Amino acid sequence: MTNVRLTLPIRGMTCASCANKVEGALKKVYGVENANVNLATEKATVEVLSDKIKIDSLISAVKKTGYEVPSETLSLPVKGMTCASCANKVEGALKKVERVLSANVNLATEKAAVTYIPGVSIISDLQQAVANVGYELMGMSEEMAEDKKEEEEARKMRVASFRMWAAWGFTIPIITWMFADMFFGIIWPDSTIYNGGLILLSIPVLLWLGRRTYKSALTAVRHGHANMDTLIALGTGVSFLTGPLFFLFPVANYAGVSAMIMAFHLTGRYVEEKAKGRASQAIKKLLQLGAKTACILVKGKEVEVPIEEVQLGDVMVIRPGEKIPTDGTIVEGESAVDESMATGESMPVNKKPGDETIGATVNQEGLLKIKATKIGKDTFL
Repeated sequence: MTNVRLTLPIRGMTCASCANKVEGALKKVYGVENANVNLATEKATVEVLSDKIKIDSLISAVKKTGYEVPSETLSLPVKGMTCASCANKVEGALKKVERVLSANVNLATEKAAVTYIPGVSIISDLQQAVANVGYELMGMSEEMAEDKKEEEEARKMRVASFRMWAAWGFTIPIITWMFADMFFGIIWPDSTIYNGGLILLSIPVLLWLGRRTYKSALTAVRHGHANMDTLIALGTGVSFLTGPLFFLFPVANYAGVSAMIMAFHLTGRYVEEKAKGRASQAIKKLLQLGAKTACILVKGKEVEVPIEEVQLGDVMVIRPGEKIPTDGTIVEGESAVDESMATGESMPVNKKPGDETIGATVNQEGLLKIKATKIGKDTFL
């Protein structure tokens, strides 16, 4: 049984008594061998039995004493995912990383949102965990600029479109030839050329246009799991092998069917990339709905500033008909807020002091004063 040392940031301590209280609470958690809380650095060093404790237990113990273990969230691109199984595999790997509280992988946007306890750099650990299951997690410095993202999305759609049409370019002659044989008995000039032709027409579809599918399938198998590409590779591979075997054993030749399966699969890939592109554009349009400026209170006076200059804790003044600049909590006023753009709720939602509001939603009736609680990339949008 091995001991592991964890370092947790603690927020809210003001004196030695606070530190002692947190330290005592941590020591009572089952599986904790020792705990030491440093008030100056606002950190707790905890020695635990790795197979006896979960980090959630430590956080819960700290919260019960009235203090907080702060967390941060990263959104990082993931490369190599092709289906929901891939996303689930990546998500599971991320959740196993020490100090990770939660992880959510979105296949459509190809991004992983990871909530973790800050401390020593965690990105390298996340990247290693994802690499161990056969995928690639990009770091913060590798985030592409918006224009480059759009270029990458357009490139993926062009490649998917080419693969689809090229695959059907080889597959349609196969279908025509097979129909002629099945319904009219036309095999020209003999069965050897017919069966050999099916094999030759299928090879480019599988090994050229579909090579990415086989690569993804092999990667998944090498890391001990299966995904959608594994199924496609298995189906097309086995059916294609009946082609060469036809010349050795009395078996039916399904090499042409393997090309059809791959062509349908590549068509699905194109539809998927097209849907992703549309979703991405819809998200960009949604983000553009946000307010460009905000009216904040500075020493009792209203000052209009660009939305980028709004800081956490600023009190914003929103009049009827104006957009709420960023996420916040109402400190004064009551009104009805149109949140349809964010929640889909067609009816305005009544708001009062203490209620939370979403940036870019519309204040419809009364004057509101809202304290900014989230800005920039941390907002709901």
